[in-house]
Amino acid sequence: MGWEFDEAGKFGSERAAEDYAKRNNIDPRDVQLTRKGEEVELNIRRSALDGRKLRDNGEGRRDGWG
Repeated sequence: MGWEFDEAGKFGSERAAEDYAKRNNIDPRDVQLTRKGEEVELNIRRSALDGRKLRDNGEGRRDGWG
């Protein structure tokens, strides 16, 4: 059985996506980054979210504010 991930947003770089996860206290092992053209899609393991809301100031995001 594999882990289930939820999309957390699209970012302009890997660094921006990693910074977003770090600001939200997400363990790097619970993060999955996928480059799609000019964007980086950030997915976070569902069990790591545990129903909490992620803080978002919009920095580095390509798809607006959460």
